[in-house]
Amino acid sequence: MSLNKIKLIFQRFSFQKKIVAISFISGIFPIVILTIFSIAIIQHFILSQEKSNNEDNLTSVYQQIDLRLKTYEDALSFLSSSRFLIDGLSIESPSNFEQYDLYMNTLVPLFSSIHSQQDMLSNITLYTTIDLFDHGNYVKKIATDDITTNFKLNNTTKVSYFFDTKSKKIFLYSQIFSNIREDINIVVFEIAPEVIFQNLDTISNDPYALTIQTDKEETLFHFSNQPKQSQLSFIHRLLQPFAQSSSEGTKTFANSWSLTFSRPFYSIYTGVLILIFVAFLIFVFVLLMLTLSIWGLSKTVVLPIQQLTETMKGSPENTLKLKPTYQLDDEIGYLYRSFYQMIQQIQNLIDQVYKSEINQKKHELRALQAQINPHFFYNSLSLISNKAIMIGNEEISEMTQLLSRFYRLSLNNGKNTLSIEKELDLTLTYAKIQLKMHNNSFDLITDVHHDIKEYEIITLLIQPFVENAIFHGIDHIEENRRGILTIRGSLVDDFIQFEITDNGAGMTSDQVSNILKHHSKHYGIQNVQQRISLFYDINNAISYKSELNVGTTVLIKLPKERSINE
Repeated sequence: MSLNKIKLIFQRFSFQKKIVAISFISGIFPIVILTIFSIAIIQHFILSQEKSNNEDNLTSVYQQIDLRLKTYEDALSFLSSSRFLIDGLSIESPSNFEQYDLYMNTLVPLFSSIHSQQDMLSNITLYTTIDLFDHGNYVKKIATDDITTNFKLNNTTKVSYFFDTKSKKIFLYSQIFSNIREDINIVVFEIAPEVIFQNLDTISNDPYALTIQTDKEETLFHFSNQPKQSQLSFIHRLLQPFAQSSSEGTKTFANSWSLTFSRPFYSIYTGVLILIFVAFLIFVFVLLMLTLSIWGLSKTVVLPIQQLTETMKGSPENTLKLKPTYQLDDEIGYLYRSFYQMIQQIQNLIDQVYKSEINQKKHELRALQAQINPHFFYNSLSLISNKAIMIGNEEISEMTQLLSRFYRLSLNNGKNTLSIEKELDLTLTYAKIQLKMHNNSFDLITDVHHDIKEYEIITLLIQPFVENAIFHGIDHIEENRRGILTIRGSLVDDFIQFEITDNGAGMTSDQVSNILKHHSKHYGIQNVQQRISLFYDINNAISYKSELNVGTTVLIKLPKERSINE
């Protein structure tokens, strides 16, 4: 049977039969092959992993012990090469005072310093043939029955080791050579083995054995957490006849000590057996889930599609939410060929007509609201002004007229740009309102060149800085002087430049550096900075100069935009 014929037969299947066929072919065969392959390689993988873990444990223990030994060796080498100690031991026939000076000013400080850094040392002792008095554990004369009789002196300052099997103590020793004397001087560190080999019984949760021996095969340390035969689990007892040996690794230290780490094979094969059992359970579980999935797809996908097909044949209104993409000769393919064009047309009509009309109505409503609210506000202010004139209060009338003019200019019919002349008019109107509110307590000076008034800028550009100068500058003048607010504008090269200056309280350098940052409380200034950045695509248009109790100057430098007459 050719491939094309098989493909044709498959395309004629119902959707339900296609799901069953595809699920079994794509699910069962790969799972069977994967399971067999996994079981075949799982033993090699586990054994390799365990070997790597054992090597890591061995290396970890080796590095831990080696670091401790090197620490003690470095401390001992420091003492054997100490110039103070060598000079002290070079004195001919030391007197009582010289011995006292050697003990108190050389030996005790040096040994105490080492002992404080290596607090795990049992003793630090200088054994010598010099005629010195014994000084506690610090200084002892070499005797025929002391520990030094076991030392192999090689006439070098190299650190050597000796393990006393009777006292179970480890001794590190090194010679000190005098410049003028031929006496024997040996510095000895006495260490308990448990200090060097501490925390070696917790390196793994699995059964293991750890042994450390000298070059004479004397056991310095041994630990094993391998359970007895009676304590083995059922799986371990089952595997033990087939894995009697162990996985073992050995490393040798620089002082010829040997470190051996081993694990019984039966504990390693436990993981293999467990993984094989888990793989079998996964296979059974996947097979069960695949069967349930095929049955679930048949009930939850195919049946609803068949029902939807019948519904669409009788009622086109139910197809509005459907967008088929299937093209084969089955139920979904039939839906695609019969109704896709109608659905596409309906969706286009909804998108092009219905949604556009809704958006248009929303924009019209917003525009109407924008027209009603300002007119209502202006008419209210006009009514207040007329009433004030009628009762003869010209000051209230003037205030309402200024307020009406300010908001009419600031709203700017919804536009975001206006001429500099109008912006200056808006700003001066605001300043006049503030003058009335401040009982004319400050002077207002303007110096704006006529040749820049026809250029356009963004709305409400100067007013926030004038407001800031009044409320944060002039209002805080402590001396008996009158406030002065100056507004200047000019054309410099291809830039329009504004200066707003006040003689108010001024600012510190920290306040100046923080005023344009996001965490500043000057929200109006930040708003102007953001609008300048968006409209002109520049970030350094605003700069400040200020001095405490002198005043503040704001410099605004903008690119020259088009004139309203152009």
